[in-house]
Amino acid sequence: MIKPFFNFVEWKKNKDNIFCVNENTTYAQLKEEIEKTCGELKGIISKKDRVMVKFSNCAKAVVYFYAIDKLGGVMIPLHDFATEQETKYMIDEVQANAFVSKGGAERLGDEKDAGFLPEDASMIFYTSGTTGKPKGIVHTRQSIFTPCFEEGKAYSITGNDVVGGNPSLSFTYGFGAFAVIPLLFGASVSFFDSRISAENPKVPIKTVTYCAKLLESITEHKITVLYSIPTVYRVLLEILLRMPQKYDLSSLRLLITAGEPMGVPLHKRLKETFSHAGILEHLGCTESFHAIASNTVESVRPGSFGKKMSCFDIKVVDEKGNECPPMKSGNLVYKGPSGNHIGKDSGFQDQWRYTGDVVHRDEEGFFWFESRNDDLIKTAGYLVSPSEIEAVLTAHKAVLEAVVVGLPDFFVNQKIGAVVVLKDAAEQPEKIRENLIRFAGERLPPYKIPYHVMFAESVPRNKRGKIVRKDISAMFSDSPV
Repeated sequence: MIKPFFNFVEWKKNKDNIFCVNENTTYAQLKEEIEKTCGELKGIISKKDRVMVKFSNCAKAVVYFYAIDKLGGVMIPLHDFATEQETKYMIDEVQANAFVSKGGAERLGDEKDAGFLPEDASMIFYTSGTTGKPKGIVHTRQSIFTPCFEEGKAYSITGNDVVGGNPSLSFTYGFGAFAVIPLLFGASVSFFDSRISAENPKVPIKTVTYCAKLLESITEHKITVLYSIPTVYRVLLEILLRMPQKYDLSSLRLLITAGEPMGVPLHKRLKETFSHAGILEHLGCTESFHAIASNTVESVRPGSFGKKMSCFDIKVVDEKGNECPPMKSGNLVYKGPSGNHIGKDSGFQDQWRYTGDVVHRDEEGFFWFESRNDDLIKTAGYLVSPSEIEAVLTAHKAVLEAVVVGLPDFFVNQKIGAVVVLKDAAEQPEKIRENLIRFAGERLPPYKIPYHVMFAESVPRNKRGKIVRKDISAMFSDSPV
């Protein structure tokens, strides 16, 4: 069994290094806080206890994470915006023994029957719930440590880096980026407080205020490695287009993205704006914890989510499980260190896992996203990838974001609908609609052209920032198509 994460941090070597630049907290102070918190929690948390942890992104959250892990507890990070219903659902499913938040630690119960967890369980993360109820994924220290270490190496993270961004610590993307990778390599962290929109949780993640705050943190803390998602990067670019001189972003050396396809147009715009930085797209999932495939500075292909990471084997397979040749679409599967669904055995190392993504691999080993398996549109006998159409629509100069879904149709099974967010809300929708359909018609075959285009201020997203496509489809229910 792998040792606690605390043991893998080079505390002596990094003693005087700054860990949290927001609070000027050194590694020595962080170590002291973790050890102090272990003492405070000893009477509340014992080995194998399931501990819910609810914090915004901050150094104190990392202190509690490492202290609970050091005491042998199984942590379940909870989003700072989690509702009472979501919290109760997770507490009941994992039979939580304790709850930790900025208000302190509270004992919930002494239920010790954790037969639904493997012996080496370390953390439980919940999926985004875009296709149903969120699913609890049980991770071991090995399934967390290995992909984070390999990713840190691939991105050449060092003690000179300041890692920042907006993903939440309650999701594997944010937890690995801010609570594991930096400490493994002695880097500093700039924690972004997403609570600026807490007063109105319905405010979209792409709001100018939210993204302007992120730009300010890059400037103030001299962030070198930025983790985010394509939606945020699009808004950052729009702000910089209007106020190019306001922010000093010269410290950035890597812009990393995941969660949804970036597309070639966005990659190109980012590279034009940040010519000095690497633009790296990767693909991972809650089960893999972090990237299973990624671009690197030495190996970038715009539009692709890169080549396989060294700790994983990945391939593209057809419906019968046979490996597809290059350029043929199929299901993405991977094998390697991985988490497992609650209640299932942890013998996962030698099993091929389906990610639910439809992709293809080119002749050089780069992988290209086409669609989620359940998002493919079946129209007039064709299988159509929404991301292909979205990439064309977002290439239009007036479009900030576009999401494509299939709409039920008696004659062709599904017609193509698109929800579009414009860069300028003052634009005349009817004029843009005609122009956009004509624009798409010049670049797509007839059966891929959107039949219905709807304009919106934002697209529905969950707390992780992922698009909720079932809500997109619902937007068309009251609209004639």
